[in-house]
Amino acid sequence: MTIYIYPGPDNQSQSINTGNISSTSLQCRGDLIYRDVSNRIDDEKIGYNFIEYNGTYQSCVIPCPSPFFTIEKWNEFLNMSLVMGTISFFCGLFLLVTYSPIVNKTHNRHTIGVMCMSFGVCLAMCSDMWNFGSNFNDKSICPSPGQYLTTSNARCLSSGIFLQFGGVFGFLNWTLLSFDLFMNIKGIITKNYDKYYVAATLVIAIIFTFVPIVNDQYSMSYIGLGCWLGSAMYQLVFFWILLSICLIVSSVFIILILKEVYSIIKLSKQKTSLKGNIRPLLCISITGFAFFYMFFYYISIVVEGDYYERILNEYTDCLMDPTKDISECKSPRMSPASEFVFLLCLRLLGIGAFIFYGINNKVKKIWLSSFWFNNSFVEKYISRKSSDNDKSNSFGSKVISRSSNNNNASFNTGLESSIIEMSTNSNKEEFSLNSTDEI
Repeated sequence: MTIYIYPGPDNQSQSINTGNISSTSLQCRGDLIYRDVSNRIDDEKIGYNFIEYNGTYQSCVIPCPSPFFTIEKWNEFLNMSLVMGTISFFCGLFLLVTYSPIVNKTHNRHTIGVMCMSFGVCLAMCSDMWNFGSNFNDKSICPSPGQYLTTSNARCLSSGIFLQFGGVFGFLNWTLLSFDLFMNIKGIITKNYDKYYVAATLVIAIIFTFVPIVNDQYSMSYIGLGCWLGSAMYQLVFFWILLSICLIVSSVFIILILKEVYSIIKLSKQKTSLKGNIRPLLCISITGFAFFYMFFYYISIVVEGDYYERILNEYTDCLMDPTKDISECKSPRMSPASEFVFLLCLRLLGIGAFIFYGINNKVKKIWLSSFWFNNSFVEKYISRKSSDNDKSNSFGSKVISRSSNNNNASFNTGLESSIIEMSTNSNKEEFSLNSTDEI
């Protein structure tokens, strides 16, 4: 009978009477975590990944978080995701409230599209909220040392659903908005299709979110901060193929929009007009870069999957080999910079949408014409705190705002209004600027 020392579930050294069990099966050296292999099948279902050495599963599991990054890097990823995810969430929330019936009185396919996209962004960013107050130093994100979150964990399942549904729903509506922008610039009206936009994107998002639950696909990966689709095949079928289609379609419309901008500027010779479009054009470009980076980063991970699996196996084999010193074992590593940018890109979507759809005169008009700025309390407050002259100016501003709101058939983005304005000025110079804004 032999006694061996190994790290237990609390990362403390423990002594076990091994009986006739071989010594190699209990040598959980380095950052490997001990876990009795006798219930391997059931344990794997709840997030334990056992080490296979010399063709036999050992009573050691991969640590959580994985050794692909240092603990310091994992905490950097986590802190960035919490900060940027929170900012992105509130940016999406502002757009959602602004374009919703709570504030906005007039609705069309544009405002509905922005509202749906913002709703998707908010849901996706909610997945970061589950990690508030957590860090990787005390393993609080992992259920226990060596255990990864799986569908059996309610926290994992709910955050995974929020991320998947929000991502799919947001991407689909972002694509439709690029289509809508192009259609409006060309003067093609498709009002009757509003309800079909919402219904189609909602059904697709529901299917792509809840079908993976059937096979318990929501789990925490070796390189993830939370739960998402665990299988590479499910990720490809239920997210990345759809995203690639969205990228291709939206890129085509963005190129057509830029072509339209160039043609209008060249025709009208309004050289100063391009300056006013730099902000939205940059926003479109940055958002497109974020989509493409996430897609190609995923492709690179899939292509190099065998390599990462091999270096992880080499690392665990080295730790399990009693003839080798731990110092000889090289930890498997991935590029922390590439991972950081990937995690950042997802959380830039809400901020980009806010810059594009939330900072323009149309949003200002929506708020000024809403109930929140036109009620007895606000008017009473203004009448008490403002001078007669201020009241007169405020009243005049509200009248102008209401008049502008009533005359506008839709609330377009700053880029769209500017392009339409340039087009109209170049072809119908007898029209005034106010007439152009009403298009």
